[in-house]
Amino acid sequence: MVNILVVDDQSNLRKLIKTNLVASGYNVTTAKSGEDGLKLAQSMKPDLILTDIKMPGISGWDMLIKLNAIFDLKQTIVIVMTAFPRESEENRARKIAIDFMAKPFSISELLSKVEKALGEQKRRKFNN
Repeated sequence: MVNILVVDDQSNLRKLIKTNLVASGYNVTTAKSGEDGLKLAQSMKPDLILTDIKMPGISGWDMLIKLNAIFDLKQTIVIVMTAFPRESEENRARKIAIDFMAKPFSISELLSKVEKALGEQKRRKFNN
């Protein structure tokens, strides 16, 4: 089963994302901060991380930089979410993550991007 980690400081959004991903057959764990996300990612080694950028404490950016320094997590697929989409942030996200979503987004967009990202992960593993 595919393991997904959702990191966002908004509890309603975490619940909404988790409910819809679980209904689609994914195993989902949530974290309310970058600190919690970092710890969970290290212990669970998720297949995919969905993370907000702007969070108190460790931001999504800082969490991703720290995760990228950990060998086991370097190839983890990431989708960045933000309520403050600016071209500079989208460009930065595309250097670290496989995809980018501006909040608010639809559930169909979320599911489509998750499926696409996981498909890309399978292609990478197959080609290596």
